[in-house]
Amino acid sequence: MMRFVPRLLLLLALCFAPLSTFTTNDQIAGLRSPLPGFTLIKGEQIPFLHHHPTSTIRVYVFHDNVPVPIPFQIDERDRRDRWVLDDAGQSQISTEFGVNHFLVMMNRDLGQRGDRARLPMGATTWGEIRVGEEPEPLGFAYVGIFQDPPPLACPGCVYARYDPQTDRVYAERYALEFRGPLPSHVAFVHQLGEFGTNTIAGVRASGEVRFLGGLLKLRRTEADIHTEDVSYRQGPVRAIRRARYWIPLPLNLRTTGRVDLLFYRDFVEGTAMVKLKVPPRLVLADGELRTYFDFLGLQGARLWLDNEPLREQIDGQMSAAEQALAGRPARWAALVLPDGRTVWVVVRLEGALQRLDQRLYFADITKTNGEVGGLPLLGFEFTGVNRLETGVHRLSVFAGILDSADSREIQRTVNVFLSPPVVSVVELSR
Repeated sequence: MMRFVPRLLLLLALCFAPLSTFTTNDQIAGLRSPLPGFTLIKGEQIPFLHHHPTSTIRVYVFHDNVPVPIPFQIDERDRRDRWVLDDAGQSQISTEFGVNHFLVMMNRDLGQRGDRARLPMGATTWGEIRVGEEPEPLGFAYVGIFQDPPPLACPGCVYARYDPQTDRVYAERYALEFRGPLPSHVAFVHQLGEFGTNTIAGVRASGEVRFLGGLLKLRRTEADIHTEDVSYRQGPVRAIRRARYWIPLPLNLRTTGRVDLLFYRDFVEGTAMVKLKVPPRLVLADGELRTYFDFLGLQGARLWLDNEPLREQIDGQMSAAEQALAGRPARWAALVLPDGRTVWVVVRLEGALQRLDQRLYFADITKTNGEVGGLPLLGFEFTGVNRLETGVHRLSVFAGILDSADSREIQRTVNVFLSPPVVSVVELSR
């Protein structure tokens, strides 16, 4: 338990590290505007692709009943359920598609349901992918196997690029830079390759664990997090950055962990597996954790929690209404900016982690002593550590900017990440 709370703090801080941007302006005829996010299809859902070379696979969508190729990516998990990464910039993914492979696409690239007879000639097998429930799907895609594969949608193109030399990420709508274990630069940009203007003072985290009713306390912050090595994978749809982190503990112990940050064209995901060997209640332990973004100058923005918007603007002073929302139970929170965009953050806890009490952490303050940031602080607090059970549980954090302040669009966006759409795959008749 002494190791678990610092480890959970470490994972939360690192999963909070990315901040990203979304656009939902694309229109596909016959469908609602595609939501931000991605579709991840397990290899076991696509058995007709098994034992075929990954190089023979292509993905198409229909626009106005015309099939067009779209970017896609094939990733793989190993026996420890971790993403297989590149080695010295070379892909280590198995070249024969199997149950451990995943097909990755952007939801924005999905299309209409189409006529199988209009799909390109030369495929030995086709499968129809439906994202979302049948009454109102997000969209469709068609995956095929070719003996003589046609050209890719855009050979050499990527939606997000990781540069291991500078520890920077460049994407079509954002840029990040890491200096130390956590990002020091997050910017919104208009095209891939731009670095932009920084919008954060930092990513903050703190955690405390108490043993024997408080007789023994252990407290750690983001300043205690160290990093040792970094590996990555680069693909056309997303880039994955993995780093090994550690936090020192008493008695020359330390807690370690690996965290994957996944960078897409218009959003970033932080994901990690949390392993708990001993239930905290058996050692009379409890604690709380806090992790949040320390923004730079979002004056004029308004806080939005669930469907309850805050009318007062961020101005460096906590109003009574702001104080009333701070500490409320919340799985997501948003900031509506003066320019009509919306910054949002979603935390998805799985397994026993859902027993944690998750509440909004928010402060609208003007820092003193020459410090910058605090306009505002936005994140979450977690308590109830003593309710957790043994096991391995997944933790995911998402953050982004939506090009809308409409409450329906905000809710639809966060729902995609809180409850990912159901994906079905059907092999089409030959």
